[in-house]
Amino acid sequence: MNAPPVADWALLFLQLLYRAQIAAARALHATGLTGGADGQAAWPWAHRIALETLRIDAGLTRQLAFAIATTALAVALGCVALASRRWRAASAISALAVAWFAPWPPASLWLTSAVPTSFQRNPAPFSVANVVRGAHLYAQHCAACHGADGRGDGPLAATLAHWPPTFAGALLARRLDGELYWRVQHGMRDARGAASMPGFAATLGPAGTWAVLDYLKALSAGSGAQAERAWPVPVPLPALDVRCG
Repeated sequence: MNAPPVADWALLFLQLLYRAQIAAARALHATGLTGGADGQAAWPWAHRIALETLRIDAGLTRQLAFAIATTALAVALGCVALASRRWRAASAISALAVAWFAPWPPASLWLTSAVPTSFQRNPAPFSVANVVRGAHLYAQHCAACHGADGRGDGPLAATLAHWPPTFAGALLARRLDGELYWRVQHGMRDARGAASMPGFAATLGPAGTWAVLDYLKALSAGSGAQAERAWPVPVPLPALDVRCG
């Protein structure tokens, strides 16, 4: 099932939230306040804004946007109170009132668990060479469980406690690249803490993991297009050489 269309203002709002979180991670890393992970700035907190939830919940997105705008107004009034002796009392009272009545939704609705690589992206360009390398690594290390076509029906799938997910369609597009990277590198556990997928950090390494994810993007787009006769998610054009004539 595809997500409903997003209003232009909401799409812009979500993009701003995404970029603000990336900017925060990079700024903290640049000043030495936080460390890195696999050569990129690490996300230092245990939670992040759940953009994937906001993407499909227009009401929650509106409420969060209004709460942020209201809080920004309260901060502005607070600055006026500090800068203007004439309007200090009125501005201070207004700032406190606006901040008090800011309609923040419960944090559990708009925050979700994060990992150090949540906002990382593949440092290499999305290219035919990377996709081909990822296809080779996928066939070697992943297809036995996830299936040659990524539908989770590999020969070892039935032996697992949980059936692997299908990569066809928009599933991967609803996840941040950095969190997919973390799961491939470090594995996954179920609700009881039992390992449901091993980690491949030692086997694939950072570059190999990104290559596999690039291949899965291409595989997901191709499988989804065949099934739905339309592109389920946007796919970047891979870097490739073209010879004319």
